Amino acid sequence: MPEETGWFVPTIQFGKEDVFLFEDWEETPVGPYRAVFHFNPDDFRTLYASTPEGGDFVSSVHRFDEKNVVEVKSRRNGGRWTIEADTGDKGPLKIEIDYRETGLLKLVNPIAAYTPKAIARNALYCRLLPRIAGPMLGIDSDQKIAAETEMGRKGCFQMYRIYRVIAATCTWGDRDMGPLEDCCYDHDIGGFKLTTKPIISYLTLYLD
Repeated sequence: MPEETGWFVPTIQFGKEDVFLFEDWEETPVGPYRAVFHFNPDDFRTLYASTPEGGDFVSSVHRFDEKNVVEVKSRRNGGRWTIEADTGDKGPLKIEIDYRETGLLKLVNPIAAYTPKAIARNALYCRLLPRIAGPMLGIDSDQKIAAETEMGRKGCFQMYRIYRVIAATCTWGDRDMGPLEDCCYDHDIGGFKLTTKPIISYLTLYLD
């Protein structure tokens, strides 16, 4: 069973049109890699992956219309996560995210961190965790952490840490991409869905 462990931003939207997803995988079957997904309003999907192997692997999980292997940098320091990617003719992409372990998440995270794998993959646990954590994060409580992707891959997230995004900025080339917005799109990613508000998590993704 393939497994990936690392840091994940499932959805972050800037302005009215640009949605990003970011993965920073420390351990995977193809070695460490980082990937930035970009979704436009018409659901045209562009992938920027840091290694060819990583790009091929994530393309077996999610659908993309355009794939690029580029330099992707990731730095976390004191509650700020800086993500940079060289997107060629479109110019450098830079996203800065401030995140915190707020409120009741300080109670939820220790429980999630020490939950055994067998329980974390249990169907009841996978239904209950989003319902508990969702209101704390300000996201929809019907989020799924176990489902089938649009490429037909069954996946399950084991969450070790969950953080609330406090603020974020994004520039791409010479453009300021606009303010942080609630995600207003429902692009098809199978049984999973984009989160309305951005969160950050440290997790393992199990794939069948």
